[in-house]
Amino acid sequence: MKAKVLAAAVASISMAGSAQAIEFVFDYSYDDGFMTLERRAILEQAASVLETRITDELGAIGPDGTFRSRIFFSSPATGQSANDQSAVIGANQLRVYIGNRGLGEGVTHTSAGTVASPTGGSGDAYNAYRAAMMSRGQAGVLTSPQTDFGPWGGALAFNSAISYYFDSDLSTTESFEGYDFYTAALRGLIGVLGFGGGLVSNTAASYTAQADTTNMLFNGVNAIAANGGVAVALDADSYRFLGESVSSTVGGLSQTALMTTTLSAGERRQVTDLDWAVLSDIGWQVAVVPEPAEYAMFLAGLGVLTVAARRRRGWGQNR
Repeated sequence: MKAKVLAAAVASISMAGSAQAIEFVFDYSYDDGFMTLERRAILEQAASVLETRITDELGAIGPDGTFRSRIFFSSPATGQSANDQSAVIGANQLRVYIGNRGLGEGVTHTSAGTVASPTGGSGDAYNAYRAAMMSRGQAGVLTSPQTDFGPWGGALAFNSAISYYFDSDLSTTESFEGYDFYTAALRGLIGVLGFGGGLVSNTAASYTAQADTTNMLFNGVNAIAANGGVAVALDADSYRFLGESVSSTVGGLSQTALMTTTLSAGERRQVTDLDWAVLSDIGWQVAVVPEPAEYAMFLAGLGVLTVAARRRRGWGQNR
């Protein structure tokens, strides 16, 4: 029954925007066994929250004549530079390399996939291919200042030095100890979308173009509208994140914004209206906010999703 409720809620939310939606495709080739089937299922459920609201049409990345695609990323296992010399990423897909390593007190480390280049040629055709890879069809990526973001994906490392709480039924929220893996996954995946993340260099240029780093305020028009008509406070030490006291709403209920600087143990958060608004300001096409009842149905349905029940996806399963 819950699966049917989820399907109905997702269908309702999806119809509010375009029929198209992004799809996270996870590559576990850098995972050392940390991502068990249970943990992959939770990650998939976090991905579904973003997939049902973000409706951009992203161009495919792959070979074109003599040209070959090459992507660079920070290995989620070591933090060192890594690359794929012949990357093939489907239309509307975001490839995310998953792993874990010690990260101090952080719950995740995300690097958005903003660096991509072709191999095998030069000249006008080469430059056109390179522009298509870097922008994925989002014209605002090629403007100055940038007004959009079109990454190929990125890397997401979970912290092997902290204790996570792995909830197999997200339809309810009980008291728990440790850091909520579901919330950490949401924060990490939004980092791939250019908001937050591990380094300033991985933050979308379309985000930083709207960040007042003198007064530590975010001035995106959608964020201001969602914040009662005033600019949004940014973290004093890192403008990649919202200030710790920033709050918003989820389905009409008040909640601390998802993308504040830190997450506390024993705390679960969802993507708030303000977080969605910042993603809109970055350039992502975000479907209309669902009615509170529809959102409640959606969250209730999350508890019955599993990797086996949803689409089977992921790279590097046996590598």
